[in-house]
Amino acid sequence: MNAPLITILSGKRHRALAAIAAIALTTLPALAQDVPNPLARNADADPRNLLQGIWNGANLENRSNCSAVQNNGIHGTYAQYAVSFDRPNAIMGIDETAITGLTCTYVGTYNDDRFRPQWTGNYDCSDGKTGSFVMQKLLATPNEMSIRLAIKLNGRETCDVDSILGGSRF
Repeated sequence: MNAPLITILSGKRHRALAAIAAIALTTLPALAQDVPNPLARNADADPRNLLQGIWNGANLENRSNCSAVQNNGIHGTYAQYAVSFDRPNAIMGIDETAITGLTCTYVGTYNDDRFRPQWTGNYDCSDGKTGSFVMQKLLATPNEMSIRLAIKLNGRETCDVDSILGGSRF
């Protein structure tokens, strides 16, 4: 015959275990307040503190549904980015200068959601390209950045663009 899975405790032993459990439950919240939250974001890790300034890297694009079919596909070019924030108005801007001489400006509303920052706005370039964008992903460290944008070109050329603005700096 198998032993029972649950053992019924005697009255004294049961009261002693209940007292220990009660003490543990009253002290745990106090102990938890003394331990820093390992997931709390340090103020220095705020993307607005990390992204501001000059970056060097590449603009990678995967274009689809273009009105000029030859523009579909993957494109990339070296670029320098100047990232700025207007904190009181919740605006983020990027001025991009490509090695080809092309310049593009991205300006939009930045919402500093703790777990998923959001940036949406408009985009225009010196070659006449215009459109709107929505940030899909953001990576920011003191030495690297990657901003993935879903861009919808809506000027003389229309395209859906999956773009990654990537850069490094010392």
